[in-house]
Amino acid sequence: MFTVELGEKKYKVHKVTARTLREIGGAQAVFKKWQEAPESVDMKKDMDTLINWFCVFCGNQFTAEDVYDNYPGDKVITDIGLALVAVNGQVTEMLKAFPTDINKKKQATTTRWNR
Repeated sequence: MFTVELGEKKYKVHKVTARTLREIGGAQAVFKKWQEAPESVDMKKDMDTLINWFCVFCGNQFTAEDVYDNYPGDKVITDIGLALVAVNGQVTEMLKAFPTDINKKKQATTTRWNR
């Protein structure tokens, strides 16, 4: 189970359904196009494809407009990419929350030379 927070609302996603896998092709194609043919990017159309898939991924508990109006713009593409990788790798149980929080303090690690 993971959660999605959009504005003041928090949604719980208990399972990722087979429909998510069925609908994944369009979102995968967008990321592939961005890597292989960046000159052909149509940001509005591509974002619609990604966000519509993210809504399916989250059980259609909210609309694309909810995502556009409430999801942090600096995280949406990366987080959708993370969701795609989790579905492809069959590791969705590792997901905890969206938007992701990359600002959490990392634990200091000590090297062999204490640096």
